[in-house]
Amino acid sequence: MQFSNDGLTIWFETEDAPGPTSASPLDPSPRLIVGVTPANPNHSVTIRYRVDGGLIRTLSAVLIRSNPAQNTQYFRACWPQGLKGKLVEYIVILRCSGRQVPDAATASSFPAMFQLDESSAKTSSGSTEFKSQAATSNSAPPESSFPVNMMFLGRVKAQLSHSPEIIGETPEGLRVNWFLQGGEVYGPKLNAKIRPHGGDWMTIRSDGIGVLGIRATLETPEKALIYTTYSGVFDLGDEGYQNFLNKQWPHAPPLRSTPRFLTEHPKYKWLNRLQCIGIGEVQMSDLLVIYDLYAL
Repeated sequence: MQFSNDGLTIWFETEDAPGPTSASPLDPSPRLIVGVTPANPNHSVTIRYRVDGGLIRTLSAVLIRSNPAQNTQYFRACWPQGLKGKLVEYIVILRCSGRQVPDAATASSFPAMFQLDESSAKTSSGSTEFKSQAATSNSAPPESSFPVNMMFLGRVKAQLSHSPEIIGETPEGLRVNWFLQGGEVYGPKLNAKIRPHGGDWMTIRSDGIGVLGIRATLETPEKALIYTTYSGVFDLGDEGYQNFLNKQWPHAPPLRSTPRFLTEHPKYKWLNRLQCIGIGEVQMSDLLVIYDLYAL
């Protein structure tokens, strides 16, 4: 299958991007390979699926290889175990800097499906067979034994003040304090406004990586207050340290973060148990932070 939209193209269940039914029947975690073009470090690939017509779930794909000559990238997603004999319907969604493929109507449907043969997953003795990757030094590197399923909580947009507090060059790096003017979180699992007065106490290393130090407060429609704090990386490029001193920076450097949440409100106590990740960018011309928030 292949879909194109907003200048992006994805394909899967093809010869170079095989679908789950082409994986080994002995593999306890069916895998899907997804090809995308053009290549971009900000690509985020998710799989939206349901099992036997049940609840809609999502999982994320990880980048496994790039082909600069063809301007393509390949991602791999692993479904959870226990799908033998069940009908899985799904759609692959690629997001990048506000763009998406396929279009919204297609992304809400399930045009692809597979069903693994339950009997083929067993050996003649009736037990599941696993092959050791340590049998020879020439074996291929092991693949992940703990596939990651991520739940999309919502999209975060935060406006930073255009007057950051620049502490300057210190023994630990360039210290810069960004202050929040406000923002919002909106999505299927979490909706809240971001209160002002929080900020990011950032350290920019000599290699151009900004290490986040964020503290902020969310306020939900029920007036619940949710405290969030997290670190992460903000990639300004190899020359990012000196470029920042010269007030030069990329248009939309990528942002990767690890949010945690704390609240006493009974409706949102489930957030206290989560480890989340944020994948997005900072639009430097407007100092607008945008990222998708997922729970692991």
